[in-house]
Amino acid sequence: MQYLSADCIIPVTGEPCYDSVLAVTDDGIIDGIYNSSVPELIADQIRHFNGILCPGFVNTHCHLELSWAKGLIQEHQGLDFFVRQLELLKKSVSAQYIGEAIENAALQMVQSGIVATADIANGKHTVNYKSRARHYFHTFIEVFGSNPEVAEAIFAQARALKMLFETQQFSGAVSIVPHATYSLSEQLFRLVLAASKDDLLSIHHQENKDENSYFLDGSGPISERRNAFNPGLIPFKGSGKRPLESIAEYFNQDQKILLVHNTISDRQDVEFAQKYFNNLHWCLCPNANLYIENRIPDISLFYNIGCQITLGTDSLASNHQLSIFEEMKTIQQFFSEIPLTELIRWGTINGALFLDMDHKLGSFEKGKCPGVVHIENADIQNLKLKSESTSRLIIQAGI
Repeated sequence: MQYLSADCIIPVTGEPCYDSVLAVTDDGIIDGIYNSSVPELIADQIRHFNGILCPGFVNTHCHLELSWAKGLIQEHQGLDFFVRQLELLKKSVSAQYIGEAIENAALQMVQSGIVATADIANGKHTVNYKSRARHYFHTFIEVFGSNPEVAEAIFAQARALKMLFETQQFSGAVSIVPHATYSLSEQLFRLVLAASKDDLLSIHHQENKDENSYFLDGSGPISERRNAFNPGLIPFKGSGKRPLESIAEYFNQDQKILLVHNTISDRQDVEFAQKYFNNLHWCLCPNANLYIENRIPDISLFYNIGCQITLGTDSLASNHQLSIFEEMKTIQQFFSEIPLTELIRWGTINGALFLDMDHKLGSFEKGKCPGVVHIENADIQNLKLKSESTSRLIIQAGI
């Protein structure tokens, strides 16, 4: 048995604990949180950590396969610039370099405290790493294609890739998911969602204002990219509705769905989604939003409405690090009214709930094995993070 104490222990499912000891078996299973004066906890067996202890983090949106692009795309130039630059850069990178970048990024991700990840895959680059990693991955095989004539072929490729991950991945699950509200033909949407009706779904949603323009009247950069990538395709004239309203009919209302980014979502968008879907989760990736668009979602809106919020990192093409803790720091910087205990909830149990891993991860409850993160240089008195605050995983999760 291991006995760990800290200035504050945040169990997630209960109030912060002070003057307490976290008991963890040698296999990483939580035995309980006890008052430090309990006689059987002998003082010389207790390891004290200055700062905060909390469960391991869950990253619900990552593109690990894009780790090779760290620092290559200029910041604050908008999503259209980002997409076009990424397409150009892909042509000059080697498979070996991509593999090395994945290994390095994943190591840093784990060291920062992440114990489970929902990871997007457009190809097989992460298969080798995931076949060996003692880390929980839910791999989302992402599909896109505006040309209805190739919908069947695109979907067949996705199914083959899904099978590859299912046979090779060490731990986790695999789903085929749509890329974004605007990037699939109706035929491809229906193929994907018919085959994935019992799986977790993830979709990029309202990452910038171009998405609204596209659905309103078919105008803007998204329409231009669609025409450039699909010469001769009949132009999309718009639906006259908001993005999610335009595609909602394709979805099973009871399915567990993750809307990712939501950078420009307003009250109308959020209230429609909350009313229409019965098992909806909202993933926020603020550092990526700042990197690409130099703006951040109205996170107070989601918080005050009572949305089920999770946190993601996006990719190293659009972020300086893959760290859920750094996402929390950024949210606190812009929305200081949101308590640290709530931010940690978003980055732990809410992510675990989305991934159907809350029986093992996300909180310090007896019998779980969520891993233990040590947060240093925090303001303990006010339970606030500081610019110099750091996080590190000190006990691995049991996956």
